[in-house]
Amino acid sequence: FMFCVVVWDRIPFATTNLNTALAGMKSSADILLIGFAMMVVAFLWTITWMIAFLGIYDHYLDNAEHELSKNITSVGLSVSLGMFISYAWTFHVIMNIVHVTVAGVVGTWWASPDSLTSCCTNVFREHFIISITKSFGSICFGSLVVPPLGVLQFFLLFLCPPQTSSKSHSISIPVSDHSSHAHDVGSMMGDKSVKSELSTASFYPQMSSPLDGIMRYFNDFGFTYVGLYRQGFIVSSEKATDIFQARGWSGIVADRLIPYILKIICLFITLGSGLFGLVVEEYDGYSFTNFRKPTSTAFIIGCFVGMVLSSVCLKVVESSVSTVLVCFSVAPYAFKHFHPVLSNEMRGSWGGVWLDEITKTPVQVV
Repeated sequence: FMFCVVVWDRIPFATTNLNTALAGMKSSADILLIGFAMMVVAFLWTITWMIAFLGIYDHYLDNAEHELSKNITSVGLSVSLGMFISYAWTFHVIMNIVHVTVAGVVGTWWASPDSLTSCCTNVFREHFIISITKSFGSICFGSLVVPPLGVLQFFLLFLCPPQTSSKSHSISIPVSDHSSHAHDVGSMMGDKSVKSELSTASFYPQMSSPLDGIMRYFNDFGFTYVGLYRQGFIVSSEKATDIFQARGWSGIVADRLIPYILKIICLFITLGSGLFGLVVEEYDGYSFTNFRKPTSTAFIIGCFVGMVLSSVCLKVVESSVSTVLVCFSVAPYAFKHFHPVLSNEMRGSWGGVWLDEITKTPVQVV
């Protein structure tokens, strides 16, 4: 209840963004199919990892004692730590393959909806193949760096509260070419950039934190840019940060209401799965493991499986929302042309500051 009270005034804004993202998801069933397909991949990876980890556990632990803290060696601890890092890294790679693929498909829907079909479209196959080949290195690199930085930033919010800054920026930003309508978001951007000494960002307060310099080059929107423009991860993250700063949207994109709600849903699914495993272990007589604490193990395994499956599935929604924010910043004309109703809804909820109306000072084309 308290959470609803705190975020109540942000709900209409988030609802409009989510509505547009869901419209993009419904444009092709392939978006949902990749979510379910990668959910199966994540489940198989989890089962494989669990089997390998239990083998390592049995190898380095004295079976007679069953006390991890007394019997496991430093080598065993190192191997166990490496196992957890490998699991987390691979798990995020799986999720970000979904992110990059969804970004590409939703970006195509944004600028060229006629090229999409209801199912088994060539656009989806192209973006998926690129995500596991050409862009796979960027996905792996970002999946290794972004999650630890996100955790570190979360804790720093409590230790070092962010400060408000009104520092202006002079950034070259791509502008969409409204004179033509092409087949993807990338082609909606002109070959030239607009550079203004008085950026719109100067009129908006910016929040600064100790990790701002690093997060400029490593952030979740980098995966969206990789899916849209197929560039390297660092370059993509930097361009995403620049475009949001130039538009004065740093505070807007920092509003993580939808991701927070998705994480809350994931938490409920995780706990529900854990309780289901507990019930199966306690009342059905099925044993998940032969450990001395079967009920605790059953609950942990149930939570683990529920977290993995729900995280991958809900990643589709989160990726679509991120793509909407990026596309709305770089290609508003395409959205207004192909989806006028949704465009008007977003413009209304965003308070009247539009990308095609923000240039109020002379600009230099570079």
